[in-house]
Amino acid sequence: MASRSLGVLALVLLTALAPAFVAQVRRVTQHPPVSRALPATKVALSGGTARRVERPRAELRALDDFLKGKTTFDFAISIGTLVFTASQAVQGWASYQQSLRESKEGRIEFAVDRMMQPFPPQKKKAEVVKRGIMKTIEERILRWDAHATIVAGRFGAGKSVAVEEALRDMQGVFVHQVDGSDWKEELFKRLGLDGPDILEEVLGRVGDKLKRPPILLLDIPRTTKQGMETISSFAKNLSSDRKLVHVIVCASSAAMAISFDAGGSARQKNIWVGDLTEKEAKELLTLHEHQNDWKRFVDACGFNAMDLVDACDISVEAKKAEMEKRARKEVLRFKDQCKIAGDTGEQILNQLLANRQAGKGADELCTAASPKDVAMWIRERGYHPVIWHTQKQEYQFASDLHAKVATEILKSSSQSTP
Repeated sequence: MASRSLGVLALVLLTALAPAFVAQVRRVTQHPPVSRALPATKVALSGGTARRVERPRAELRALDDFLKGKTTFDFAISIGTLVFTASQAVQGWASYQQSLRESKEGRIEFAVDRMMQPFPPQKKKAEVVKRGIMKTIEERILRWDAHATIVAGRFGAGKSVAVEEALRDMQGVFVHQVDGSDWKEELFKRLGLDGPDILEEVLGRVGDKLKRPPILLLDIPRTTKQGMETISSFAKNLSSDRKLVHVIVCASSAAMAISFDAGGSARQKNIWVGDLTEKEAKELLTLHEHQNDWKRFVDACGFNAMDLVDACDISVEAKKAEMEKRARKEVLRFKDQCKIAGDTGEQILNQLLANRQAGKGADELCTAASPKDVAMWIRERGYHPVIWHTQKQEYQFASDLHAKVATEILKSSSQSTP
């Protein structure tokens, strides 16, 4: 259809333009330049002779005779046919290229080419503070030999930024967000593939090109509640058993991080992204033009990266008030409503306060409920006063502010109890 339209358009244009073109050619043939009538002369050039060549009148007369036998419409039809034929050839080539891309081999090559592109993080390099945890992640990537890597940490600690910065400009990286149990189908679709067999072929070819396994980063938002079971089996097969790809799971929710199981703790590497150091917090606030009052921000909001950035967007006072209100609500709800196995929430809070002076968290045996069940309750209800540290295998307060509020609430409760 496109080629037919192109041919018609060419015919219309040439019908309109051909008369002027033909008239110009005839004028040239009937009134040749004056130089054409000059006799041939000899010119001495460094001992040799060059003959000035006259313009070939015979060819011009032949062209004029040819044009006399053709009407403007005939001329336009000839050119239009030529254009139409060329457009048909172009369309045929385009169809061939499309069929090639849609073939199995074409789709594999497309996916390989896509993964071979240097990975571009969402944030520009100038917007990112260099952190020690990034070096830890980078070393894990460079020295990887088997098993999935689970990156966890408190909400807003900067997990995704840290992982992406460690992967900056690296080839053989593909990032996929897990939104539910159908995450694999969505992954195949984004890569233009039909299923796991073709994906494995793609991963193998990328690995051959790079002389190392590629990397698949699975980003799990806090709102995702399904899919970890299939992620575990996927990582077990491709990262642990076959070592075909390094699967990195960036889990915003502790419940999802705990749910990962590719065959035991020995078959996964846990990396914990904590709060910023004082130096990192100062650098982050300097990027947001608060280099002179950065201490005021951390004193009010702590060292969580997201909280500090939010405070820059609104104000220190507004963010502090918001955080205090949220912390009080979360501690109260956890204490009064988390009753998985008895007074689960209150038991964890009491144990955390008892161990706080010694700088320790609360062991999982401080309550009859399992850490996985507690993490699931926290995710379902949306109250996050405590977190399960996947590396230290213990409960911790989500922040110093939560610890302060818990101290006040539990002290008040004990005084009111007869």
